[in-house]
Amino acid sequence: MLSLSQWEQDIFSRAQALPELTAIFPSREIFFSPSLLARLHLSESASPKTLDQWYELCSPEDHSAISQLERAISGRENFVSVTRKLYCGDGVFRSFRLEAFIIRDNRSKPVKMFGREVSSLSAWLEEAEDGDTIEYGAHVLEAVEMGGVKVLRDAGEIEDMHEENLRLRREIQKRIFSPLPSSVREYEDSGSDTFLRNTLEENISLALNVLTGNSYLKALKQSLSEPSLTVGICGLTGSGKTSLMNALLGEKLISAGARNSSGIPVLCREGETRGATVHYQDGRTESVRGQKLTRSFMKKLAAIPGVVRIDVVMPGALIPRGICFIDTPGYDSLAGSGEAVLRNILPELDMILYVTPIRSGLKGSDREYIRLLMNANGRMIFVLSQTDLESGDTEAGRMVRSAEAKIAGTIEAVREELLKLCGRDFDIVPVSSRNALDKFYDRNSPLWTSSNIEGLIECLPSSPAERALVYRTERTLKLLDAALAGKTLKGSPRWRLQEYAGNLRKLLLGREEKEELHSFPLSVHQSEETGKNILSSLITSLREHDFRNRFFSLAAFGHERRVLLLGADRSQSLKLLARLAHNLAFEVLPEGRVSSREWLCSGHSVPFECISLPVIQSGETFLVAPSDSEMHGHINWHGLMKRFTPVVSVDLARIDSGLSDLSRSPYLTGLALNDWVLAFGNAGLFASRQKELVSQVPARVKEFVDASGLKSPGWFIFENYRIF
Repeated sequence: MLSLSQWEQDIFSRAQALPELTAIFPSREIFFSPSLLARLHLSESASPKTLDQWYELCSPEDHSAISQLERAISGRENFVSVTRKLYCGDGVFRSFRLEAFIIRDNRSKPVKMFGREVSSLSAWLEEAEDGDTIEYGAHVLEAVEMGGVKVLRDAGEIEDMHEENLRLRREIQKRIFSPLPSSVREYEDSGSDTFLRNTLEENISLALNVLTGNSYLKALKQSLSEPSLTVGICGLTGSGKTSLMNALLGEKLISAGARNSSGIPVLCREGETRGATVHYQDGRTESVRGQKLTRSFMKKLAAIPGVVRIDVVMPGALIPRGICFIDTPGYDSLAGSGEAVLRNILPELDMILYVTPIRSGLKGSDREYIRLLMNANGRMIFVLSQTDLESGDTEAGRMVRSAEAKIAGTIEAVREELLKLCGRDFDIVPVSSRNALDKFYDRNSPLWTSSNIEGLIECLPSSPAERALVYRTERTLKLLDAALAGKTLKGSPRWRLQEYAGNLRKLLLGREEKEELHSFPLSVHQSEETGKNILSSLITSLREHDFRNRFFSLAAFGHERRVLLLGADRSQSLKLLARLAHNLAFEVLPEGRVSSREWLCSGHSVPFECISLPVIQSGETFLVAPSDSEMHGHINWHGLMKRFTPVVSVDLARIDSGLSDLSRSPYLTGLALNDWVLAFGNAGLFASRQKELVSQVPARVKEFVDASGLKSPGWFIFENYRIF
C-alpha cells in the first residue's frame, strides 16, 4: 500500500474507527451506517447497494464530482474529498461533502474505501458565494462574507426587516401616489346600476323556482351581494400568479408555495384600512388589522384546517376601486378538494387574468385549462409574466435582437396559438411583477415603466361595478338559454323561463352597450336534465369519464378491483387515487393530516389496521402504502400481493432513477408473484419534453424487467387531467 502522510494517517484512523460508508473492491459493493441513512432519509432496504446506485442519487448538475471520485479510485490517490448534492428519500436534494480514504494493494489497486459525509450545511457554506441562500428546516439561511470570512445568517429575519421597512415607507409615501392610475376612474353605484341589480336578482329568484337546486344559478344570485368586479388570476403552478398579486398589493404578502399547497383562494382589494378577514368552513370569521397582517401570518393561515378563503384589504394597492382580484390555486396542483375549490371560485369570476411565463409558452396543461375556463367565462386577458428574465441576443458584442423585439415576437406567437385554440383574439399583456414590486414607490424609474403593470390595469373596465352587473346578467341569460335548449322543460315552467330570459335580454339591449351582447361566447353544455349548470362540461372533464375504464381495463386487474398503491413518494399514489375517485366526487384526502407512516384504505377487506378513507365504489378496495422510505416493521409482501394488484407510481420525468428506486424497494420480490402495473405520473408538468419522455417508457420498462427478472407489467401514463 502506498505510504500516507502523518496527517492523513491521523484522519484515516479516525475515519476507519467510525466510518459512515464502506466500499469494497472490485465488487464495488457499498455499505452505509444507520446514522448516514437517517441523514439521507433512506431506509436500510432502500439504501444503494453498489457505487453505481449511489451515483444515481447525485444531482445531474454535479456529475463532475462523480468523475473526480472515479479518477481518484482508479488512480493512485489515498485521500479524496468531493462536494455534491444527493437526492434524499424525502424528495429533497441536499449538499454533502465526501471525505474518504482508499486502501490499495501492492499494485495500487483499490481494496476498500472508508468515508464520511460532512454536514450538508458546512459543505454548502464552503462552496457558496456571497448572497447564496439555502433552506434549512423552517429557515432560509444566507451566506454572507464578512471580513474575508463566510458566515450564515437567517434570511427570514432580513426579509421581516425589509417588510417592516416597506410598511414604514408606505406610511410615509402613500400620500404621494394616487391609489388609481389616472386613466381609471372611481366608481359610484348609479341608480341605473341599482335597477339592473334588483331586476337581475328578481329574475334569478324566479328562475330558481323552475330550475330548483341549480348550484350555478344560486352562485350567480349570491354574487350580487358583491358589488365589485371580480377578476380571477388563473394559471399553472409557478406561472407567476401570486407574484402578480403581490405586485398589485405593493409588498410580498402572499406566499405562493404555502397557498398553492392548501388551495385557499385569496381575495384582494384596495381600501382605507389594512386588514384581512379569514372565513372558515363552519361559517366563523376572524379579522386581523394593521401591522399584524404580515407574510408570516398569511403562511400560518394556509396550514390551519377549515380555512376556505381570505379577504385582504390594502390601502394604496394598485387595484382600482370597484375591482376585487382573486388569487386562485394552480390548475396542476388541484387534487382531492381542489375540484370543489375550482367549482366554488368560477361562478364568482366576472373576468379572468390568465398568467403564463413568457419564456415557456403555452403548455399542454395551459391549453386544457384555457378550454375549461372558456366554458365558464369567456372574458379573459392573457398576461405574459417574468419579462424581466428576457434579454437581448448578441453576436460578437453586437445586439442582433433586442429583448423588446423578442417579447413582441412571443406576443404574436401566443396570439396565433390562442386564435387556433379559441377562435378569437384576446388582449395579451407582458408584465414583470418583480420590477413592479421592486419599484412600487419609484414610479418614475425605467424599471417601473418596463414592468407594464399600469398597462395591465388599463385593460380592465373603467366602470367596474356597472360591468360586473352586465357580465353577470349575460351569464344568467346564457344559463337560461341553455336550459330552454333542452327538451325536459314543457308547459308552464318553460313559458315562465322564456319570460325571465326575455326580461334580461330586453334589459341588456336597452342599455346601449358598446360591445355586442354575445361578443364573449360561452360554450354551454347542453343537457335534457333540468338543473344541469353551466359548469357541467368543466366538472365532467375534471372527473375524466374514461379514466377508470382505461385503468381497470389493464389485464393485470381482471375481474378483481383490489388495488395496492406503492411508490417512493406516497403523494404520487394519492394523485392517482384522486383521479380514480373524481367520477364519484371523492374530494377529501388526508395527506398532511395523518402520519406519513400510516397506511390508508378505501373500501373493505382491510388486511391490517389502516386509516379509513371514504369508499369510492362498492366492490373496490384501494390500499395506499407509505412512501418506501417510511415503511417500518415486517410486512408479508407475498401474502399481501396475492390479495391485491400492486400499482407502483413513478414520476415520468425521473424514469431511470424512479425504476432504480423500485429495484431497491422492500416489496420488489413480491412483484414476481402477481400481475402488476407501473403508473407514470406528472406527465402534464413537462409539456416541452412530454413526447420525448413518453417515447422512452417502453424501452425503459423492458430494460428494467429484463434486468430484474420480473414479469412484464402493465403500464400507463397520466397527467393531472388527461390520460394517454
